[in-house]
Amino acid sequence: MAKTVLVVLVGTDADTDAYQLLQRETAAAEAARAGVAAEILMAPGFDHLRVIRKRLGDADAPPLDAVVVEPASVTSMSLLLKELKGRTGLVLLNAWAGEIEEYAAAWGGGLAFGTVSTDQARVGQVQGRQIGALLPRGGHVLCVTGPQRSSAAVDRLAGLKSSLRGDVELLETEAGRWMEGDGIVAFDTWYAVYKTRRFTVDVIAAQSDELAVGARSACRALANAAHREMLLKASLLGVDACPTFGRKLVDSGELTASVVMPATTGEAIWSLRRFWESGQPLPRKNLVEPLPYPPSSVAPSP
Repeated sequence: MAKTVLVVLVGTDADTDAYQLLQRETAAAEAARAGVAAEILMAPGFDHLRVIRKRLGDADAPPLDAVVVEPASVTSMSLLLKELKGRTGLVLLNAWAGEIEEYAAAWGGGLAFGTVSTDQARVGQVQGRQIGALLPRGGHVLCVTGPQRSSAAVDRLAGLKSSLRGDVELLETEAGRWMEGDGIVAFDTWYAVYKTRRFTVDVIAAQSDELAVGARSACRALANAAHREMLLKASLLGVDACPTFGRKLVDSGELTASVVMPATTGEAIWSLRRFWESGQPLPRKNLVEPLPYPPSSVAPSP
């Protein structure tokens, strides 16, 4: 009998988040290849625990062998760990915190446990190398981050800062989520403070392609012609580079460059299959390497 896996991703069926759609498509394709029965749901991050509880309590449905879930925040991850310990296998996507180690050691019951994540700090470092290539003599960068309650946003920003030269000045603004509208709000919040100051922005580096598009839309709407012209000339960087969205934007010239975030759901499915077939433990911290898009967009490694 095929193993049954519940995959819960961030968003709703009406969302157009390109990366989450890639996650869903990859989960379905790789589950079919691996012979795993996958139930794939989209849900807002605050609703993940309720959705999983409901499925675990459904007496008419096949028992779950594992849950694959992308927590929306460190807090939601903690709640998931407490709730699911000893009840089912678990693979966390694109999330990490120290408490994972203590839960992993005590998960028990012959249940699978592990994580699969793109190396988020490396994402920031790749973007930092792209900035280095664009600003060989230094300059000014506005970083539009994702929500800082997300470990991915925090790690990407830390990686970016670690890779910038001393002649690059970094300004920051935080978005509430990862979508285009959030990029508009984040930019407008920053501009409300800086519009009366003397400032220069040579690069806008956003932590998702959607945020980058939102920031550029906000620039187009500025009433101050000098500011609008300067900001529209700034190079525009994103993250995700999904084939149906971010890569098209780079190829068309709307984005200067992006960072490829490989889907992690496929590796999660196959790591579960290896566990069930051979007992091979899942890696505690299985990191997938991000790549620059296009490859020529990065400065050479020092």
